[in-house]
Amino acid sequence: MQSKNGASLWIIIMFGVAVFSMHFGASCMLWPVTWGQQSGSSVIPAALGIIITAIIFPFLGYLAIVRGEGSFYALASRINKKFAFIFGGLTVAVLGPLFVIPRMSAASWEAICKIGNWNSDQMLPALIFAIVYYLITYWFLFKLDEVLPKIGKYLVPVLVVTIIAVVAKSLLSPMSEWMPKLYPESGFAYGFINGYQTMDLPAALIYGVIIIADLKANKMEGRKLSKYLLIVGAIGFGLLAMSHVLQMFVGASTGYLFKDVTYAKLYATIILKLWGVVGGTVFNIALFLAALTSAVGLAAGTAAYFEEASEKKWSYKSVAVITLVISALISSFGLTTIIKLTAPILSLVYPPCIALVLGYVILGNKRYGIIGGATIVAFAWGCLDCLIGYLELAKVDLTGMKALYTLMPGADFGLAWLIPTIIGAVIGYYLKDRKDELAVANAS
Repeated sequence: MQSKNGASLWIIIMFGVAVFSMHFGASCMLWPVTWGQQSGSSVIPAALGIIITAIIFPFLGYLAIVRGEGSFYALASRINKKFAFIFGGLTVAVLGPLFVIPRMSAASWEAICKIGNWNSDQMLPALIFAIVYYLITYWFLFKLDEVLPKIGKYLVPVLVVTIIAVVAKSLLSPMSEWMPKLYPESGFAYGFINGYQTMDLPAALIYGVIIIADLKANKMEGRKLSKYLLIVGAIGFGLLAMSHVLQMFVGASTGYLFKDVTYAKLYATIILKLWGVVGGTVFNIALFLAALTSAVGLAAGTAAYFEEASEKKWSYKSVAVITLVISALISSFGLTTIIKLTAPILSLVYPPCIALVLGYVILGNKRYGIIGGATIVAFAWGCLDCLIGYLELAKVDLTGMKALYTLMPGADFGLAWLIPTIIGAVIGYYLKDRKDELAVANAS
C-alpha cells in the first residue's frame, strides 16, 4: 500500500514501531513499573507528569530537527562550534558509552540473574555477557542506513508480542489494591521529574540522524522527509505513551507487596509471582530485546554524531566499536552503581537540550542569539546542578545551598534552570539578534 506521496505505508509503520522500540529500551520497560509501584493511588497524575517530560518533550526533539533543518550537531553548531562539540559531545557520551547504553545491558544481566537465582555482582560473568551482547549490537548497527530495517524486521515483532503478554497477564491478575504513594511530593511533580530519567529528549536528537538516513534510503527526501519524520515520531511516541501508562498500572497493582525492590528486580519479582519460571523466560527475552534496540540506536547515533562533528576524521565504524567497548566495561559494574554514579550528569545535559529544542521549535532556523543564549545558560546551570549532585554523593553538607536552591521558581519540578534560561535568551537577543537587525536596517 502506498501513501498519497508514494511512500510505502508499511515502511512508515515499521519505522514508527522501530522508533518506539529504540526509545522504549530497558529503562522504559523497567522504570514505569517502579513509578507505578511508588505512586500507588496517585498513578494517574504521575502518569500525566511522565507524559509531558518523557513523551511530549522527546517528540518536540524530532520537530526541532525538522524546524531547524539539520542534525543535533548542526543545530548546536549554529550557536558556536566549540560549544557544540563540548555540549553535544558530552550529551552523546552520556547517552552512549557513559550511561544509557551500559545501563541497558546491565539491566538485562540483573534480570537474568534474578530469574536464575544467580549472583549478579560477579564482574567476570557480567563482562562475558556484555561482550556477547555488544557483538550482537554491532551486527545491527555497522551500516547506518540499515539500522531501522533490521530493528523492524528482527527485533520489533518479538519485542511487541512479549510486552503485550507481560502487561496483559499483570493487569488481568492484579496482586493487590492501589495503595497511597510512597513519596512526599505530588504525583504530577514526581512524574514530571522522573520523566527526565528516560533521557528520551536527548535520545530523540541522536536518533534523528538514523531515522533521516533510513528515510532517505527509501527515497523520502525534501519536504516529504520532514513530513515522514514527524509521522514516524508520532507513531513511535503514541505507542510509548500507551506502554508507560499500562506498565505504571502494573506497578500500582502490586500495592506494598514488593516495596523494598525496584527496577529490574521488581519487574522480575512480579513476573515470577504471576507466571513462574516460564514467565521469567518470556520477560528476559523481552528485556534483552528492549535493551538491544536502544543500544543499537544510541550506539549508531553516537557514531554518526562524532563522525559529523570531526568532519569524518573519525569514521562511523571506528567510533561505534570504541563506544561498544567502553559500554561493555562500564556495564560490568552493575545497574545500581551505574545509575548512582551517573545520575547527576542527567541534570547537566537535559536543561540545555530542552532549551535548544524549544528554541528551534518556536523560532525555526533563525534567531540564533536567543537560542544560543538560552542553551548556554541552561548548560551552565546544568553544570551547577551536576556539581551539587556529586557533592551530595561525596556526603558534603549542602544544607544552606539547597535551602537557597529551593527558593528558585520551579525547583519542585526540577525547573530551577528555567528563569535563568529565559534571562539568557533575552541577553542573547540583545547581544546578537538585535545587533543583526540593526545592521540590516542601517545597510538598507
